[in-house]
Amino acid sequence: MAKRFTDSDKWKKAWFRKLSPKYKCFWIYITDQCNHAGIWDVDFDLASMFIGEDIKSEEVLDLFPSHIHQINETKWFIIDFIEFQYKCGIEWLNPKNKAHL
Repeated sequence: MAKRFTDSDKWKKAWFRKLSPKYKCFWIYITDQCNHAGIWDVDFDLASMFIGEDIKSEEVLDLFPSHIHQINETKWFIIDFIEFQYKCGIEWLNPKNKAHL
């Protein structure tokens, strides 16, 4: 079980406030379910089951353009996840380090 920091100020941020409840739940879901590097294994069936609402890929990408980067059809990267969770800038990462890569 991964333990994660959460941004309690997200509730005050306009981008989050304007989301419907199902997409607020989705955001919390993927930040809880992604790996240590902020990569979420795309599974909308599972996300929809846990959230109790039908979640659509196209809607998510439209709602979160500056928060999610689609790597490919099965992997999405949560932008700023590493910086927030580990309190370091992306420049701190070393591509020669396999864990960072």
